[in-house]
Amino acid sequence: MLILGSYSVPGIARSGPVTLENAHVRIVITPDLQLVRPGSLLEFTDLATGTDMAAGGQFGGIQSDVFIPSTGTITCLSDTEAVFQSPFMYDHTGSETIPVETTILYRLAGRGLEMVFTVETTGETEFLHPLEVDFHMKAWETATFMNQTTECDRQFDLQAEQGPARVSGDQVVLLHTEQPYPLSAKVLFPNPSKANLVITAHSPTVPAYLSLRLFDVDQPRENCLGPDLHSVIPAGDSSSYYVGFSLEENAAPVFISDHPHGYERTASWMLDEIPMIHPDAGYIWSFSETSSGPEILSAQLIQLLEEHPEMKMNWLVLPDGILTPNRDSVWFEPGWEDSWSHWHCTWRISTEATPEFRQWLLNIQEDAYTWADRVNLGSHGYHHTPNPDSSFGEFHEFITYEPEEHFERFAMLNSDICDMGLDPGKVCRAIRYAGHRTSLSGLWATISAGFDFYCNGIRWWDWNAGEYFRDTYISKFQTPEGRIWGTNTVWWADYQSMYPYEYLSSVMTRGKHGLLGGHPGQMLAMGLVPEAYQRLDSVCTSLETDYQHFGWLFPIEYGDFLEECYGMLWENVEYSPGGLSLSFNGAATLGETLVIFLPEDAVVYQLLLDGQPLDWEVREGERLFAVLPSISAGQHSLSVTWDITGISGLNTPPDAGISIPSPVFGAAYLRASGLPSYESWTASVYDLSGRTVTESGGITGNSGSLEFCLGMDTEPRGLYLVRLVAGGMELRSRFVYLGG
Repeated sequence: MLILGSYSVPGIARSGPVTLENAHVRIVITPDLQLVRPGSLLEFTDLATGTDMAAGGQFGGIQSDVFIPSTGTITCLSDTEAVFQSPFMYDHTGSETIPVETTILYRLAGRGLEMVFTVETTGETEFLHPLEVDFHMKAWETATFMNQTTECDRQFDLQAEQGPARVSGDQVVLLHTEQPYPLSAKVLFPNPSKANLVITAHSPTVPAYLSLRLFDVDQPRENCLGPDLHSVIPAGDSSSYYVGFSLEENAAPVFISDHPHGYERTASWMLDEIPMIHPDAGYIWSFSETSSGPEILSAQLIQLLEEHPEMKMNWLVLPDGILTPNRDSVWFEPGWEDSWSHWHCTWRISTEATPEFRQWLLNIQEDAYTWADRVNLGSHGYHHTPNPDSSFGEFHEFITYEPEEHFERFAMLNSDICDMGLDPGKVCRAIRYAGHRTSLSGLWATISAGFDFYCNGIRWWDWNAGEYFRDTYISKFQTPEGRIWGTNTVWWADYQSMYPYEYLSSVMTRGKHGLLGGHPGQMLAMGLVPEAYQRLDSVCTSLETDYQHFGWLFPIEYGDFLEECYGMLWENVEYSPGGLSLSFNGAATLGETLVIFLPEDAVVYQLLLDGQPLDWEVREGERLFAVLPSISAGQHSLSVTWDITGISGLNTPPDAGISIPSPVFGAAYLRASGLPSYESWTASVYDLSGRTVTESGGITGNSGSLEFCLGMDTEPRGLYLVRLVAGGMELRSRFVYLGG
């Protein structure tokens, strides 16, 4: 039976259910376990249709397997705002607890609801299962996932039988139902770095859930041993997550793009490994400094960089590779026979490479070549193999679960990088493990060594909601020593492998990040097959020309971008028929881009960040993009003003108006009357993208009338909009210009 509880009394903490209601929606929050978890909604009703969107299931319920928030209190901040607080989480099937404090802010916002979930660890906490916020989907029939690039990344039939799906990089979910009344809702997850989305729709008898996964758990890939990959969060760590739920037709979702610098899709190269030439194919310490140099592989990679001047690459260093060709020329340091980290071979760069080869690496690190600023050195591990016997078969270094040995491995890797004359702070930041896989001990050792980005595997064989996975898989893991971000390799470039281009094109069409990889020798067929180079060149050209607003990034550049976005928090979004305002917290220094899904036929007049004008661009599909300038950590505000028709006005007396002949050929004259006398005025002309075409200004005379030429001589034909501001009055009009 639904418990409605008591209506809110501002400023008073309550131990029972609390009801918040405005003219549009009503919610009931429970502080204790009542079929739904403490802090979840017992009711979320749209008053216009009577639809209860909680529908008797979890709505805002936090869980990590059997652990849920303990009974808490609800403090009413106003008639439309309340905060649930719980001091710890507990096993609701037993007595175990974990030191995780949860806070949920609920705020009614017109015909919708804003929620901010905060999780704080009051003691070190190991999340052996995902930490998620669950939203019951019984009231809905379909869920359409959207992002900055596409209005339909994927769509789910919530009534059909299908397996779970994990989605990265989407910010808006459009929910819809036809029964019992047609109803749609936009669910806003404005920051894709904060969490991944998981949707389950098992069968018609088991209602679907949409979950926000705050801390992830991942099975070790393929033949890796040991526990699931997971996080250990240090005491005192606090993270907050905003979710907006709106039934308003004019709600315009505003969110952070999944890409920096206004891009709508991006890609990165990770190539392993250096040394590129193995002794069975040539001289191991050979290299090229130009595209016409003597060593064919590095020369052709340089040529590829020259022919694609925006492209960037991560060349991965293997400091001491031990593989089948050199397995008979290995030795161990005295007293370290039992530690594979202290075995070495004739391919060890720090002791065996020529001074010229090590200088070449240093020159790349220090951007000494014309192309070197677009090459980062990264890591491919230390040996490539996991133990002395592995060079006879198992080649993948971190497939075993050996915490002590793996931490020692990275200590040796760091030491060798220093002995090469390189900077570990530059080289030891991005890694692709041998075989694209690691155990938990390898992952945690990587974090401890200061790495910030890793390749989290090949996943195109994974099954995801009834189809093979052709998407980006963003992961985030954390320990007391740091946090690391990962994405999957979406396409492998080796010539003889010939993986389908559809693996890559699907990711680009979805508007996601594509991590690309390959072995230079096999990508380029050792320079012996011209078609191999032409194939790579063609793929890069296709990315740059076939996909609008595409950009190349270093892998670590994408990781740094995700990390900075993780520190940004939406706090409040207010919509109106003529715009929106946003309050958020955080810093932006890496080209973070705001995106707004504008209402149909909206024309943007002004975009202000912290009260200052901000440039924007409106792209096809009425999507506004605005690249944030560098802003420091702290509170920030964004306001956007638009008009749906382009002909309305503000604070306009009945006798005031403007007129422009339309269509007009040649000089376009504006006439205005009814303006306030002796006031400054500004007239701005905009094209339909929101670009300011021309501006005029002056002081009104005694008559309050104006007549002047808009100065359209150099503008192309099309529909234009005019905005005239005089004193506190604003007038708008539009006209068709046919050229001069």
